Amino acid sequence: MVCNLRIIEVQAISARWRSLTHTHLSPPPPHSGPLVERMAGLLSETGSFSSLQHSLDFVRTVALERIESMIRTTQRLEAAFMVDVTSSDMFLLYEPPGAVFDEAGMTNEFGSDSASKPGMRDRIAGTTEVGLGKSICGGRGEPRREEILLKPKVVLEKDVVGDGK
Repeated sequence: MVCNLRIIEVQAISARWRSLTHTHLSPPPPHSGPLVERMAGLLSETGSFSSLQHSLDFVRTVALERIESMIRTTQRLEAAFMVDVTSSDMFLLYEPPGAVFDEAGMTNEFGSDSASKPGMRDRIAGTTEVGLGKSICGGRGEPRREEILLKPKVVLEKDVVGDGK
């Protein structure tokens, strides 16, 4: 029987790689409590429930399981990208609602031609497709820098809400 050392080395490198990338994953949230409370508060503010307590009871009984499922799914997705697909130097790019739109770092999903009001900066309503970034080690004495490999696609508030008239 002939032993192919190259196969053994590749498996060892792969195992070390996975071990190293696991250390760069986001820590799991301690629990879903703060998210449940925020969601209940939002539902209460909309007038959907007669009191904050009714809203909180609804979120706990109806939505809690799905919220926790979304958290687990997000963590699995991050692990799949960070460990199985990319390296610890690569990361997903997405923009939170309310962030300022930056044409250099993101793509407008609708590509609206409507000009922004002078002095106003467009805000993001949400991310529709994640992007991909990479952290690159600089030369001697230079700090690490980030490079966008694939811009995230976003929807702007003005495209969802309109022009506010």
